[in-house]
Amino acid sequence: MSVAAATTVEGERLPPGPRGSVVQMLRYARDPLGFYADCARRFGDVFTIPTVLGPIVVCGAPDGVRSIFALPPEAFSRWSTESVSPLLGEASLLLSGGARHARDRKLLTPPFHGERMRAYGAVMRESALREAASWASGAAFSMQDAGSAISIDVIVRAVFGVDEPAGLDDLRAALLGALASMSPLLMLFPALRRPFGGIGPYARMIRVRDRLDALTYDAIARRRARGGGGDDVLGLMLSARYDDGSAMSDRDVRDQLLTLVFAGHETSGIALAWAINWLERTPPVRDRLIAELAALGDDPAPAALAAAPYLEAVCLETLRLYPVVGEVIRLLRAPLTLGVWTIPAGVPVSSCIALVHARADLYPDPEAFRPERFLDRKFAPHEYLPFGGGARRCIGAAFALYEMKVVLGTLLARTRFTLAREQPERPVMRNLAMGPKGRVRVRVAPR
Repeated sequence: MSVAAATTVEGERLPPGPRGSVVQMLRYARDPLGFYADCARRFGDVFTIPTVLGPIVVCGAPDGVRSIFALPPEAFSRWSTESVSPLLGEASLLLSGGARHARDRKLLTPPFHGERMRAYGAVMRESALREAASWASGAAFSMQDAGSAISIDVIVRAVFGVDEPAGLDDLRAALLGALASMSPLLMLFPALRRPFGGIGPYARMIRVRDRLDALTYDAIARRRARGGGGDDVLGLMLSARYDDGSAMSDRDVRDQLLTLVFAGHETSGIALAWAINWLERTPPVRDRLIAELAALGDDPAPAALAAAPYLEAVCLETLRLYPVVGEVIRLLRAPLTLGVWTIPAGVPVSSCIALVHARADLYPDPEAFRPERFLDRKFAPHEYLPFGGGARRCIGAAFALYEMKVVLGTLLARTRFTLAREQPERPVMRNLAMGPKGRVRVRVAPR
């Protein structure tokens, strides 16, 4: 593989890295963790990867990640979000920036923390039990697909507040259709972001978006007609007020609801599948966790599961070993020093979650599944970062971890899992997330 330093339009050199944008992106798609590790081995903690959208400087050093996360919001902007903006909308927390992002983030934070978040525990537990009831004993199925089904049920009930069977089915189908329409081709090739007479991935995305919009705006209108309010996320959004006393518009509520679906659906399913995979491949860990759950009784409550220390350590180690998102990228508006390099404004920089999580100086024997490491010490935000960090850390991080603990604990307390495939699972890129290539196929029996 030939090597060269990339050059910006200002003529400033960037850290070295591999050549060939298409070749490197194919390598990344097939084996993202291997790709990161190979580049770090060849080029060090800071390197440049070529993409069809331009060079990206990748940082796998904790000190460098800390510098990136310390950037104030005005020092960076979003990078390459045009492909999803027609679906999510410009108000989306994933896409907005500056004062608007800070204002909306402050308004939307309460539903995902503290007692308001914990109120969703019963919904999470019921969704897990409902899905588990559909599993045939001894029949193989995809744990990732099952986890995603639980996640979408939680979203429909806890976020949208929909409980009627007909409404559940319609909204669930529309949400899944929207998620399936988000083709990676739209991200990689801007020329495809046109309708082409109703043919192609962009036109398909617009069609499913319009169907989902109709259902979403109908849910908002019905809730407003009842006077708003409610304990679900939609109700809390409609009741929330900015500092000047104004409320969110229907369009802004719609954008944030779809953002929650996009950010939380596939990621939750993948994380649950990886957890089951590692527990079944590491019997001592599984047995210790089962013993902890058994001490909580036959039907542990969500609050008890959320407080179980080894269950939390298992979830944290799962997200360390195979993070669902391998990196977070920010487009610099001002120069930034990373190690011996000064990265100029206009260049995107990546905090590489996968590389930081694989460092032997932070996590001895980093390829081993050892939840005990999270009982032995607490890691800093630039050392453990499955949800990103800094001013744009995932707003739903606490909600996602809480859901993972409640769902995983609920299932394990009642169900015995066995892997249907002996071959080790490896992560591949699935749209913007890293997931198991074989989707973790399992069989179940009552515990």
